[in-house]
Amino acid sequence: MKKHYLYILIIALFYSCARISSPEGGPKDLTPPTLINSVPNDGQTNYQGNTILLVFDESVTTKSIETKLIITPSIKGTFKTKTRRNTILLTFDSSFNQNTTYTLNFGSTVTDINESNIPKNLYLSFATGEYIDSLTLSGQVKDLYTSDPIEDALVSIYTIRDSFNITSGSASYYTKTDSAGNYQFRNLPKDEFLLYAVLDKNSNLKADTEKEAYGYGLDTIKTENSPSGQSILLQKLNTIPLSINTARHFAQYFEVTFNKSITTYEAQTLNNDSLIYHKKDQDKIRFYNWNDNFTDTLQVIISANDSIDSNISETVKLYFKSSDLPKDKLTIDAFPTQGTVSDTIPLKLVFNKPIAKYFADSVTLKKDTVILNRLPDSLMRWNQYRTSVEWNLITSDYISKGEKLNIEFKPNAFVSIENDSSQQIQKIFQQAKSEDSGLISGQINTRAQFFIVQLLNSQGKVLREIRNTINYNFNGLDAGNYQVRMVVDANNNGKLDIGNILQRTTPEEIVYYFDPLNSTKIISLKKNWEVGDINITHTVNN
Repeated sequence: MKKHYLYILIIALFYSCARISSPEGGPKDLTPPTLINSVPNDGQTNYQGNTILLVFDESVTTKSIETKLIITPSIKGTFKTKTRRNTILLTFDSSFNQNTTYTLNFGSTVTDINESNIPKNLYLSFATGEYIDSLTLSGQVKDLYTSDPIEDALVSIYTIRDSFNITSGSASYYTKTDSAGNYQFRNLPKDEFLLYAVLDKNSNLKADTEKEAYGYGLDTIKTENSPSGQSILLQKLNTIPLSINTARHFAQYFEVTFNKSITTYEAQTLNNDSLIYHKKDQDKIRFYNWNDNFTDTLQVIISANDSIDSNISETVKLYFKSSDLPKDKLTIDAFPTQGTVSDTIPLKLVFNKPIAKYFADSVTLKKDTVILNRLPDSLMRWNQYRTSVEWNLITSDYISKGEKLNIEFKPNAFVSIENDSSQQIQKIFQQAKSEDSGLISGQINTRAQFFIVQLLNSQGKVLREIRNTINYNFNGLDAGNYQVRMVVDANNNGKLDIGNILQRTTPEEIVYYFDPLNSTKIISLKKNWEVGDINITHTVNN
């Protein structure tokens, strides 16, 4: 009888609520709807109904509420929605579980009629038993590489007894981040959980790791103390096992294509025959028929790793066929792109195919009109596949401040494995005068033993870096906009380790300098200007 009376009361409220609306004309309505009543009430216990009624102070409508309303813990079945003036009625086709606390997070599913204003923090919690859980869990979701907060990320928690995680199955508890990347779980029971987040673009409540950014917490979360400040860093990290998709000839080449990007790779034959190859694309290795042999087939062992250190070692049959298709032309990219340098000149050339020959006498160095000695072979460093070469030159060995160094590679200085030659390459470097350059300096406040300080341009490209230096400075900089960040290099390997959900290792931390006065990470530098006190504080998590 009690349950029947409650249902009659809900229906009566739904059909009798007076319409409350804004008068026509006047200023634009910027006030979101306010919840003035509900059945059950927020925080109510012993609720036995299968409907939920919401009453607002103005007319409302719903948007995708059947798919975007987050109910935790997850329910069985579905619900139907009816909206009438300032009321919303949800009718569920299954009963709620007994002795359970439920929280409904409406997010952006409810708006007013006139201006689509969204109620702020529209939640409703109730219990089907005599006690309502009251513990909370909160924190922030950020992009791993930029430290920017991420809005509308789906955050989930799984009990440590679950056999699923964000990549394999649904959780019991969900919430979403606000515009500042903050999230909060309410009305949680006392338990131990694992924490995850994902930009769930297809709304399947899981991380599709090959196309969606996701993140996770390393440690077990105990809710008994309502923990806060639990940060999650998102990135795209493909956990699909590495495999070879195709191994076949293309034009006059032979190409091995993987199912995703690879980081390291190697190829060898049982007899250690000579092989010429390199990574043509992020997921592809190209082999070259350097001796024009179109009859032999070689058994080649391909070994490769991906970004999460998943590895593969497979044998493929390597062969070549003649083709009338034109060969790729030799192209060269030269770095650095800007001409102003400081203490060193990190000259680097990157080729689109392996280089077979280099003629050092085809390179000239000029200081103004004076010809200097050639580039020293002792400083020349080729990569394993002969697709890049670099020289790290000490600037003062060649020019003084204000002087220019002209490095010219004449035509045919480089000959590729396909016997085509390079065009002329010219790079002009100038050691900036103090009045033409700027300096950025600061201090790293951390108890981390190993770290990297990186200087980035405004687009996020790393320009320079210094390792394990508390008081740092970047000098000889062109005027422009920069960013500075610190990478916690926990294992002191000189690079950012991005973690692996399969091994439950989290990414190394990145902390950006942030100017609280102007609310920006951007550091503006002028000529003959020093920007100091670009300090970064990092707290080591115990």
